Amino acid sequence: MKQLIGDHLSVGQHSVVWDDKDETNKPVSSGIYLYQLKTENYEQTKKMILMK
Repeated sequence: MKQLIGDHLSVGQHSVVWDDKDETNKPVSSGIYLYQLKTENYEQTKKMILMK
């Protein structure tokens, strides 16, 4: 599992760009990937499609 942001962010809107690499910095294949959003009061897992 690759963690994209581990820091606390201020309140507001943020965006993250994933470089399509895994935790060992190797490119991943096209496919369906899961991502998870967590805060103190919220946690949700969603799907995304990576097409190369």
